[in-house]
Amino acid sequence: MHHHLFLLLVTACLARADNHGGVTWSPKANEVIDLTHHLHPDTPVFPGSVGFNYTRIHRGPWEHGAGWLEDNDICGSDLMGTALLAPARWAQNRWYVNEIPPHRFFGPVVKVDVSMKVENYSNYNLLVSDLKSWESQHGRIPDNAILLVQTGWSKHYGNKTAYFGTDAASFLINGEPTTNHPGISDEAAMWLAENTTVYGVGIDSPGIGPSSTYTAITSLHKRNIYTIVGAVNLHKVPAKGYSLAALPMNVENGTASLVRLLAFRTIKLSPKPEDTVDLTYALNNDTVMWIGRAPFQLFSVHKGPIIIGNNNLWIETNRFCGPEHMGTHLDAPTHFIKDSWRIHQIPPHGLIGPAVRIDIDQKAANDPDAVLTVEEIKAWERENGRIPENAIVFLYTGWGKYVNNFTAYLGTDNHENFIDENGVPRTHWPGFSAEAGEWLVSERQILGVGIDALSFDVGFTVLFKAHVSFLGARVLGLENIANLDKLPKTGTTVFVFHMVYVDGSGAATRVVALKDGLQTPTTPAPPTSPPPTQCVTGSGWRVLASLRRTAVLAFVICFLAEIF
Repeated sequence: MHHHLFLLLVTACLARADNHGGVTWSPKANEVIDLTHHLHPDTPVFPGSVGFNYTRIHRGPWEHGAGWLEDNDICGSDLMGTALLAPARWAQNRWYVNEIPPHRFFGPVVKVDVSMKVENYSNYNLLVSDLKSWESQHGRIPDNAILLVQTGWSKHYGNKTAYFGTDAASFLINGEPTTNHPGISDEAAMWLAENTTVYGVGIDSPGIGPSSTYTAITSLHKRNIYTIVGAVNLHKVPAKGYSLAALPMNVENGTASLVRLLAFRTIKLSPKPEDTVDLTYALNNDTVMWIGRAPFQLFSVHKGPIIIGNNNLWIETNRFCGPEHMGTHLDAPTHFIKDSWRIHQIPPHGLIGPAVRIDIDQKAANDPDAVLTVEEIKAWERENGRIPENAIVFLYTGWGKYVNNFTAYLGTDNHENFIDENGVPRTHWPGFSAEAGEWLVSERQILGVGIDALSFDVGFTVLFKAHVSFLGARVLGLENIANLDKLPKTGTTVFVFHMVYVDGSGAATRVVALKDGLQTPTTPAPPTSPPPTQCVTGSGWRVLASLRRTAVLAFVICFLAEIF
């Protein structure tokens, strides 16, 4: 008993000394359910909207790196596939995508199944009675939940006419919607807004609706409740008990955005605002790109009043274009490695893991070509412990302070080519050394790496050895990471949710770390109240004395851990 108490006390104090981090987690494949449609050129979009367009820039041999390069441009409507609609979409002076507090993207799932009713009437809208029926069976809708409505409509996703309930060329004709699909009634939306604290409401049809008026969504957006449309696989999610993470592409002043939607079987997610660290830059028309690549552009399609039926509403819509590798983004292995994973082939459970942060910012302040060495990794481990399995290793260089200054961030003012006429790199920023990349791949089991610079390879290179090492081992590569100075060195779990479309070599990615608010099946339960005080006699005093010695020894170890 004393031995177990000793281990418990030491474990607790060492956890406290571990940079004040919370619970870390890396899921198994069977713990994750992907609720996201994969984008492709045939992805259905609202009548009259621009579809997803994929332009191949390069796929083939390359004179640098491992001799192979894949790169593409993408364009499309802001509302396509599985998407998150920010409150600013249908309500003035409400949150844009980049303004939604990131802790609101996590929470318990509530699923209301009306698929049988939709079978009998395709334009069925969720009623207040459906919500009350759910509560009578499962209890009150929990605080800060994300509510999903299963209509079964995702079975029509491959048929645009069936999915939108029309073959019309326009969403509106003479002010009347042409669409027909299940949704949520005005009364149910108002009931949710007034009687619950849900963060978001999602559905597996193309819109919250109702498809005849589109007024229910306004009630939710006016209360800063975001909405999600185009979900899939809701039949795999139970009515309660699962958790959800819904991380949208971070677009400045975006009113809708592609979202990665994952449900989890075994954990509980309930972070507070102070528990989250958003490691993502919001994309805008000034976002720094790789030299010679096209910029990200957000184009306004409509911003202002709109009349739908007899209702005067407000809507703000956009479309976008840009390279895959824009802003905070993920390099898929196929970016540099022929015949490796493309962006849609990365397993969803491999997008979550313990985060660690290694610093070389002081060295980089004096040398823009500074690199992380193997010895520095080993020194970090002596101080912080072994890099955990399935970790994502972030390199903090301090380079983020230059992100809005092209010349300083890239180390050159040349916007055309990263090498000069002699083949010598013009670019300068810190990164992983080739040896550090090889060591992390061979000696540690990591899921990914990230950096607060334009590339995780040092800028002054044409060999890109870190890319070759990491991507060759199917280790995810994250670039242009924000707010690394706010990430603890250990003790956080990071969620790396990228846009998902078929055949991509990379994708804009939302990266959010949780310092707390994550409970796994092995997370210790909170302490219970002690039993009433009882008299201790005889051998009980000897037991207490022994326990006291055990506690004192554990305290000494804890004290030393805090100092050293």
